[in-house]
Amino acid sequence: MSITANSARAYHGLQATAEPTSEGTSGTITIGQGQTVTTLADATSAIVFAVEVDSTYTVAINLSTLVPTLTGAGVNQVETATAAGTITASGNATVIVTGDDITGSPLTVSVAVANTDTAATWAGKVRTELNATAAITSLYTVGGASTAITLTRIADRYNDSTLNISLANGTCTGITTAATSADTTAGINPAKCWRISGTTYAGEDFEGADLPNPFVFCGIQVRSTAGEGGGTFLIDSGSFQDRLIVGETFQKSNATGIDSIEPSNSLTITGESSYQKAIVTLIYY
Repeated sequence: MSITANSARAYHGLQATAEPTSEGTSGTITIGQGQTVTTLADATSAIVFAVEVDSTYTVAINLSTLVPTLTGAGVNQVETATAAGTITASGNATVIVTGDDITGSPLTVSVAVANTDTAATWAGKVRTELNATAAITSLYTVGGASTAITLTRIADRYNDSTLNISLANGTCTGITTAATSADTTAGINPAKCWRISGTTYAGEDFEGADLPNPFVFCGIQVRSTAGEGGGTFLIDSGSFQDRLIVGETFQKSNATGIDSIEPSNSLTITGESSYQKAIVTLIYY
């Protein structure tokens, strides 16, 4: 038996204070409406889940079954550095790897190289040393051939614009400094939808019990919690549509039921520009 929601409520309000500046006036004026609580007395069920989409990807939630259809497979990010120059004095090459979730980033790795090593030879030594660095191999597969040194993201996710492999002389000489690597393949986060307390989602509450199918929706909130830059996503269901960017919130509620959202509809969230994440709450009976 699924959990029964009790004391469902909707909270809303928008308020500011102003100080009059006209001659002879003082004090403050309240503008707007403070927090208002609406009791959703008929509601018996509630569910919260997380949605992630990237550009053109969609999560369409069937509102009669609360089961999503995901459209959009992820793409593994690939970064490539190219070695150049023959070693003219033995020593250590300095390789600096930067990434938004690499432990110790920017991470400096010293690579022993020998006099007369060609670019292809010392690039192979760099690949070997990076392969021995757990902070890198926990997230990336090290690869490449000849003068190429590549990092391929193990798990597909959004693109890390900070990812970089820098090549330079440390105590050796002969390396042509390459401070910036190439973004060979941009990472794309796959469409995702899951229960807050788990990694899967199939119309169940957080204990894994099937939720009853909705009859009337009393409240919905879509809150954009993460994203890149000015990325946006579109939410669309029944007779309403709205566009959100990170930090924005959409909310509708009605104690007797929201006319613009029907169980026969789908709640579709579409990525319009780059990676976005949202938390969606539905209250219904």
